[in-house]
Amino acid sequence: MDRDRSKKLWEISDVLLVFVLRVILVYFISKGLLPLFPGISPRLVEVLDRAVLLGLTLFLVLHKSDLRSLGVRFDDPGRQILYGLLGGIFLFLLAEGTQRAMMTLLAADIGTNPLVKAAASAKSPADLLWPILIGGVLVPVTEETYYRGMAFTAFARRWGTVLGLLASALFFSLAHLSGLWFIQIAVVGAGLAIIYDLTGSLLPGIIAHGLVNSSRLLMVYWGS
Repeated sequence: MDRDRSKKLWEISDVLLVFVLRVILVYFISKGLLPLFPGISPRLVEVLDRAVLLGLTLFLVLHKSDLRSLGVRFDDPGRQILYGLLGGIFLFLLAEGTQRAMMTLLAADIGTNPLVKAAASAKSPADLLWPILIGGVLVPVTEETYYRGMAFTAFARRWGTVLGLLASALFFSLAHLSGLWFIQIAVVGAGLAIIYDLTGSLLPGIIAHGLVNSSRLLMVYWGS
C-alpha cells in the first residue's frame, strides 16, 4: 500500500466527519422521512444507511484524491479474487475460533451476535435473502470502502502500519456497538486491514468479508 505521506490524501478528521454526518443523516431519514411512508420495510433503513456511508466516503475521497488511492484497483483480478477467497476462509476460521473462545471463557450468548440474530429469524430461503444481500454484498462493499480504504489508510499514514491497523480494528468494532462481540469484530477487522494493506485493493477484502458474513448467516440458518 502507498505510504507516501507527501501525497495529498484525506485525513483522520475526514474519516470522523464521514462517520458523524452518516449518523446525523440516517437519524433524520429514519425518524423524519420514513415515518411519512408507513408501508416501507425497516430493511430500507439498513440499505439507506449503507448508501449514505458509501456516498459520503466517495464524496470526501474524490474531493481530496482519486478512487485508485482508495483501493479501487483491478490489476490482476484473478489473483485478487484468489486472495479474497483464501483470506475469507482464514477469517471465517478465525471468527469461529474467537466465537467459541468467547462462549467458553466469557459465557457469551451466541444469540446476541448481530449476524446470528439476522439469520435466526429467517423461516425460509426467501426470508434469508435480505440478510444475505445486506450482510454478504452491501455491507462488505461499503465497510471495506470506508473502514479499510478510507479509515485504515488515514490511520496508517498518521501512525504507521501497525498502530494504524490496531486503530482501524478498534474503530471498526466500536462503530458496530457490538457489546461482548467487540473482540471478535476487532479481530476480523484487523484481518481485513491486513488483506487491504498487503494487496492495496478493496476487492480481496470485499470478497473475504462477504464470504465470512454469508457463511455464518447460512450456518445459523441451516442450524436453526
